Amino acid sequence: MCAISGVYGGISQESVRRMLDAQVHRGPDDCGVISHQNGSFTFGHRRLSIIDTSSAGHQPMSYAEGRLWITFNGEIYNYKELRSELNGYGYNFLTDADTEVILAAYCEWGVECIKRLRGMFAFALCDTNPPKNSPSFIMARDRLGIKPLIYCQNNKEIWFASELRGLRASNQVSSEINSDALLDYLYVGAINQPRTILNNAVTLMPGHWLEIRNGVQRVFKYWDLHNETSFSRHNLINISKDDAIQVLRAQLKESARFSLIADVEIGAFLSGGIDSTAVVGLMGSASGKKIKTFAVGFEGGDEAFDELGYARLASSYLDTDHEEIIVSTGDVENIFLGAIKDIDQPSIDGTNTWIVSRSAGKVVKVAMTGMGGDELFAGYEHFKWLSYPQIFSRLEPTLLAIESLHKLRPNFLTEKLLFGISSRAQRFSMLRRVLQNFEMTDAVRPEWLLQFRERIVSNYKNFLVEECDDVQGSSYAEINGYLLNTLLRDGDVMSMAHGLEVRPLLLDHPLVELAYSLPSKYKLNNLTPKDIFAEAVKEYLPKQIRSRVKKGFELPFMKWMSGPLRLQFEYALNTKNAKEIFLPAYLEKLRGQLLNGRPPRALWAWGILLHWMEAQELNL
Repeated sequence: MCAISGVYGGISQESVRRMLDAQVHRGPDDCGVISHQNGSFTFGHRRLSIIDTSSAGHQPMSYAEGRLWITFNGEIYNYKELRSELNGYGYNFLTDADTEVILAAYCEWGVECIKRLRGMFAFALCDTNPPKNSPSFIMARDRLGIKPLIYCQNNKEIWFASELRGLRASNQVSSEINSDALLDYLYVGAINQPRTILNNAVTLMPGHWLEIRNGVQRVFKYWDLHNETSFSRHNLINISKDDAIQVLRAQLKESARFSLIADVEIGAFLSGGIDSTAVVGLMGSASGKKIKTFAVGFEGGDEAFDELGYARLASSYLDTDHEEIIVSTGDVENIFLGAIKDIDQPSIDGTNTWIVSRSAGKVVKVAMTGMGGDELFAGYEHFKWLSYPQIFSRLEPTLLAIESLHKLRPNFLTEKLLFGISSRAQRFSMLRRVLQNFEMTDAVRPEWLLQFRERIVSNYKNFLVEECDDVQGSSYAEINGYLLNTLLRDGDVMSMAHGLEVRPLLLDHPLVELAYSLPSKYKLNNLTPKDIFAEAVKEYLPKQIRSRVKKGFELPFMKWMSGPLRLQFEYALNTKNAKEIFLPAYLEKLRGQLLNGRPPRALWAWGILLHWMEAQELNL
């Protein structure tokens, strides 16, 4: 796990060093910069040493007598298997690092070697003497988008970094806010990739590589979950439940074995939910070691938010070395301001990861999470809602009428009616909204609302796939939407702010492909959450955890906003950007709610956005 930075098509060590300095938190163990006149590039690297922690793993790394150069962030879980295969072809290795294996694999298979990599990764590679019709430069990102890669283009130069703050330090990125990205945030509290919050910086999408070949730049998509599983979905359609459980159990254990590859100790986040408990159990079974686990609680033990009891139960059952992180009221302001500083781009989520990573990063360099379980195994309640058949599909006026009724008196019944008469894309657009459609009209400037409904619905139309059942379709949209743009992005940047690598064991891509391919009738069960997954890992789950109602981890941010953070949020509502984005009457309403101790959930999103813009000195 590291920070990468660089420029292709030009040379500037000074700029690349600034980019690395802006990302020092990602790689405190080592730093390197290399320029190559013939290749016309400067690569930089900051290292968090996890595999081959010796100086031999220093990057940027060269291979083939200096022909190839790479700067690499991530972990290749199957690097030992690939190295053994390459040994058979006559390749020799000077290090025990997975980085060198990527270079040798590129020598053997060219850019197609990316398809052989198992793990989480983002890298840039330059070939200073490419064979005929081969790329001179590539950038690549892993299949699920676990590791980030952001870039911009200035004339013929490509500048790249792991984080937006690193790219900004190059002085190649404008400070203009991307209006579409801001709209994304106003809708869902996150920014949809490939956009970033700034105009001319974009994210390389998951499962893609960018290459320059014979002077021509192209982007290729090398993996898509739905397309990759066309055979397995058909092959498994009639599998029995018992056989499905056995196949899934075997794949989970294999994924645990591969994901644990490291030369340092690996800990885990443990909330006491099914996913995190199962991951810790799989880790212990695969490693035969006692696992260090970390859980977050709050001063006063508010049961609405505090999951320490379940975490203790899981820790006792699995015999882990457990640490509890108790957040006190006096620490809340420091947490909020620290999270704003480290978040890199605004997001409504991620503060919880920042809190647990701050403590875990002092003890271990790597922590495993249960991220992805809900998306793969229909763990969210709305998977049921999304599978309801559509009624009155041709009566658009009915939708508007129910929306008007819902605006007058929002309630569970009108919300379900809206789902019932909406298309699939419209249903997805209703999820995880900071404000619903009718609330947006009273909140933001009229020009921000132009075609806003069509804009958010069209985002989800890109995630709809054919020839799959409702649960698979919902999983595909969740993986390419919420998981990518919120959970994985925030998980990476908030953990790396504390020099901690986070690994989502359940997102090992062979496991993802299998889970997606299994029949949905084994995932969506009214009696047991994530039924097939719970069955496959039942040996690791205490009965109380297996039967507990699904509950996402949330912070008591409403209490925080009206308590220790009240002055911070009052300040945010009076900033120039607040007055540019929101209507005066809406701002006054928020001030009243804040002073009365009843701040809405939306204010948390606005406070993060406005404080981040102030900290970055960015204005509309």
